Amino acid sequence: MYFHNESLSTAEGNLAFDEALVEAADAIPVVESGTDDSAFAFGSANEVLRVWQLESPCVVLGRASKWSEEVNELACVRDGVPVLRRASGGASIVAGPGCLMYSVLISYQRRPAWRGLDVAHEQVMSRICDAVQRTVDIYELPLKIAIQGTCDLTIEGRKFSGNALRCKRNWMLYHGTILYSMPLEWLSLYLREPPRQPTYRQERVHGNFVTNVLDATSSINAIEFRQALERQLVATWDANQPWLSCPWRHETEVEAKRLLAERYTNQQWHRSR
Repeated sequence: MYFHNESLSTAEGNLAFDEALVEAADAIPVVESGTDDSAFAFGSANEVLRVWQLESPCVVLGRASKWSEEVNELACVRDGVPVLRRASGGASIVAGPGCLMYSVLISYQRRPAWRGLDVAHEQVMSRICDAVQRTVDIYELPLKIAIQGTCDLTIEGRKFSGNALRCKRNWMLYHGTILYSMPLEWLSLYLREPPRQPTYRQERVHGNFVTNVLDATSSINAIEFRQALERQLVATWDANQPWLSCPWRHETEVEAKRLLAERYTNQQWHRSR
């Protein structure tokens, strides 16, 4: 698996790159194992783990999310917070400093059982959960990381990680957030209460439902914690190949530029619902 640790300068660019990973990979013809042409043979070495973070707060809607139902647009305009739309499902989120974003590109040829959404959620989230648990154990934090709902990670019933996926013919992009030290007041400022809620939320408002991994009073350096978490994600996914050696890196970068120009800098795309 390749490891790509790069945060681009804009939220639009980061979202475009995430989608480009799965679009570029899926455009590559499938090569059966054992044939002479193995340049793009699918396997674990062709999968990708990406981590990144935004420099300032941003609202990101799910593919089917509606502005009027999920976004406090007046507050976003007042504070200059961009509102963008991603290609995957799920509800709207706020991301920014203190929120680690991760993306995992999965080959269905390598892991055919993961075409089942229940299997995909269980397999991916168990790995992300394990990486977070290992990180908090390193710092000797008395926290038990749990999976609740469809694909949330929680601490004592409070959510700190939301996740979504985009499925193509031969590949899946599974990505999500890990709140480790983000200002939680952004959630109530820029988001409405979601119209669709998991049962375990029990109608709690954002402020009572969402948490960070690191307590506000923690003396742990947030940047060092994030770096430790990144190392644990790399170890969990065995992402030991540098992105620069990926054979279809150029195709991904070209696709990201196309998506950025045609979609992610296009307000009609972001306001499509």
